[in-house]
This record gives sequence, C-alpha cells and structure tokens, in this order.
Amino acid sequence: MKILLMVLTLFNFIHAAQIDEFAAEVKYLRNYEMAFKTAKEQNKIVLLVVVGDYCPWCKKFERKTLNDPAVMTKTNESFVGIVIDKYKDTGKYPQEFSAPLIPAVFFINPKDGKSVQETVAYMKPDEFMENMDYALSLNKSEKK
Repeated sequence: MKILLMVLTLFNFIHAAQIDEFAAEVKYLRNYEMAFKTAKEQNKIVLLVVVGDYCPWCKKFERKTLNDPAVMTKTNESFVGIVIDKYKDTGKYPQEFSAPLIPAVFFINPKDGKSVQETVAYMKPDEFMENMDYALSLNKSEKK
C-alpha cells in the first residue's frame, strides 16, 4: 500500500512539473487570480485553457496549437494566457469555467469576469487563431 501511495504521489509531482513547464514555455500563468489581475491592468482578455493530464487531445492541443509560433505571438500580444488542470487545480479558479469536456478554452472579459467566447476540443492553429480573432472582435464591440 505504501508503494502505491508513493507511486501516485510521484506521478502527481511529475504531472505538476509538466504543466508548469508547458506554461513557462508558452508564457502562460498558472494562477487564475494573478492572470485576471494582469488582464485587468493590461486591458487584455484572459485566455483560460482547461486541460487534463490524462487527456491525449489536450496534450496534442498544447503541443501543436498553443505551442505554434503564430498562436503564441497573438496570445502574448492580445491575451493573458493561463493553463489549468481541470482536476488538480479544482478550487483554484471559478467553478463556472469547469468544462465538462476538455481541452476547453474560455476567453474571459477582465472587466466583469464573464466568458466572451468558449471553445471545446482540439483545434488546429489556424482554426484556433480564428477563434482568437472572433473573441477579440466580440470584446471590442462590447467596449463601444
């Protein structure tokens, strides 16, 4: 029993390191409150990515889409990115963003904390860029 607990604990540490490394690589935050505060200060939309360590589509979305140079550039210019694990980060972000399906992305208005747009499932970089542009246009029309 002790060995099983040690293996599970080690697995949790390894995954936490993986998601932290990925967040650092794409310049995403891991703390929702900090991301929301930064977005308010910079007048940018929060790009909240919800993933799971067991999810192969999440890993593909991270590697192929979020790590794409054009997506990374647009994110860093126009959004404040944050990546969270649906289960391991429970209670560390608002419950209304607990997606039933993952990977999920919420584009959140920093003024009121409400989602401007949501996407679910793996998307190729060009499809995701279209969603980013749409979220930006929705947010701009809301400001008028």
